[in-house]
Amino acid sequence: MTVNSSDKDVGRIVRDAQLLSQRLSGPGEQAPPSADDLLLFLYRLLDGYRIVRSSSSRFKGSTFSFLHELLYQLESRPDEALRSDEWRTFIEALLRDLSSGKLILAQKKS
Repeated sequence: MTVNSSDKDVGRIVRDAQLLSQRLSGPGEQAPPSADDLLLFLYRLLDGYRIVRSSSSRFKGSTFSFLHELLYQLESRPDEALRSDEWRTFIEALLRDLSSGKLILAQKKS
């Protein structure tokens, strides 16, 4: 069985979601992710991936267009966005759904 590069890339973004989720949700040795950490991850997700299947109750559809408002908030008001219960819950839910396989991804075609 061969694994193509897109499978490896999808696996990598899922692992990155798991790491960000751990850093965001719990006390640990690592600092919580910064707005820049989240922006890099979310832009990579938005630009490079599509949703193939979703069993998430919150995130439906085949694109990550729902990220635009969060990206705007993280860019324009990063500190407030990270302190906001609404945005923090949104980010945690997204990372959890990616990590748990509720959102099945594929790389966009170049």
